Amino acid sequence: MRQFISDRPPDKKGLLEITGKDFHYMRDVLRISAGDMIDVALPDGEKVSMTAARIDGGAKKIVLQKCNLKSAGPNEGAVFAASSAAQNGGAGIEYTLLQFIPKPAKMELIVRQATECGISRIIPVIGEYTQGGTEKSLQKNSARYEKIIREARQQSGSPVDTKILMPVKLDEALKKVAAFSPAGKSAAPETEADLGLGSADAVQKNDARVVFETRIVLYERNESTVTLKEALAPPAGKSGSTNTPGSTEPPAGCRKGMPRRVFIAVGSEGGISPDEFNTLLDAGFSGVHFNTNILRCETAALYGIAAVQAALGE
Repeated sequence: MRQFISDRPPDKKGLLEITGKDFHYMRDVLRISAGDMIDVALPDGEKVSMTAARIDGGAKKIVLQKCNLKSAGPNEGAVFAASSAAQNGGAGIEYTLLQFIPKPAKMELIVRQATECGISRIIPVIGEYTQGGTEKSLQKNSARYEKIIREARQQSGSPVDTKILMPVKLDEALKKVAAFSPAGKSAAPETEADLGLGSADAVQKNDARVVFETRIVLYERNESTVTLKEALAPPAGKSGSTNTPGSTEPPAGCRKGMPRRVFIAVGSEGGISPDEFNTLLDAGFSGVHFNTNILRCETAALYGIAAVQAALGE
């Protein structure tokens, strides 16, 4: 179901005025009429149902009124991540995409598609085959990427607040991956804003239980690659979580036998260099080769995400 993402909460009366570009979006894209109900994502993480109480075409203003029914509570654990996972077959799994930076137009498409798939974070990676200047373009146009994410969430109805981080080289990207790790085997995170930490991360940081995660890099077939099924298999002796003594249940939203987090690395137009591939393997990634036609980088990202989500949803 489509949704509207608001940059401010309703007033004390439960009313929210929509004007400007948002008015045109709701009227011309969503084609909302008086009395229609729509889900609205608020800045504090709450998702509420609101009704179009009044539409003023002359003033180009729509007034939404808050209903008593809530779609989701404010910051209730991993409510957004879990809801998105249910749509995508991920059972409460959080996804992070490590995308080696391609040309700007392709990167925009990848960001849009990843957002629609419910990816939590996108880490743009400056790789050996990244064309010069593309990372600077991404930095300059950060506002445009935020707009793309917002539009994609509204179009798809994704409850996941997708974050795109600043471009970094592979070693820095892997530090961020390690910082996200619930196993806590790396240096402390920099800041929540820098790492894109959301409510689910806060819950995990304060949870003594440790759950296994899956790290995958899409690569051409060689002696180091495995099948997707092999890459997604729980580590030996783990059935979805490794808990503290006396605890046998995985974290809220996670099914037994499922990873808590999935990291997917995808190359740019030139792919991923052998040295970068080996670096990823050393960081705990499994090389996965899909027995398909040769895919463009923007197709590979979407194909890889969809394949993993479908496999974990079975």
